[in-house]
Amino acid sequence: MSEMSETERDIFVADVRIAVLAIERKQKGPLCAPVWYRYSSASGFQIPMANESAKALLLRRHGFATLCVQHEQLPYKYVTAEGPVEIKTLNEAERYEAIRDIASRYLGTEAGKSYADNFPDHDEALVTLTPRSWNSNVLGN
Repeated sequence: MSEMSETERDIFVADVRIAVLAIERKQKGPLCAPVWYRYSSASGFQIPMANESAKALLLRRHGFATLCVQHEQLPYKYVTAEGPVEIKTLNEAERYEAIRDIASRYLGTEAGKSYADNFPDHDEALVTLTPRSWNSNVLGN
């Protein structure tokens, strides 16, 4: 088992992967949900979600979350990032731009645009998690 360097970690989380977002809940285990995201070392992790979702409500209440990104084949790898979150309710143009950009990251340009064009009409938030604590490992190499 070995820890990733900062450069290896940034390359790993910048790749297209599904992350699991974990948020504290009272008298229950944490809420854990798979999420799409985009990452840059300058802005951290950005995650779109319905503005009134359980995730967004809990994030507003606690202001802190953990994100886990993993690779499920040998060598197994994972990165966790913990930190405070900011939640911004998006206007219509910002919503379309964020959804198209992040969907294109996962689905490709054309399918990402189609996904954004057909996205349900509800208020959307963009959550930014700023990592304060990192953990990373490579297993089985």
